[in-house]
Amino acid sequence: MAEQGKELPGYVQREFEEFLQCGRLEHGFLRVRCESCHAEHLV
Repeated sequence: MAEQGKELPGYVQREFEEFLQCGRLEHGFLRVRCESCHAEHLV
């Protein structure tokens, strides 16, 4: 698009950049644990 002189709206660009960070542990995570079976998961 940039080659054609067009750009994505700012909100689309921001959402896309946040999407790319989703699920990457270096950007933060939460460890949750089931109280009954003690299974742990990273979110």
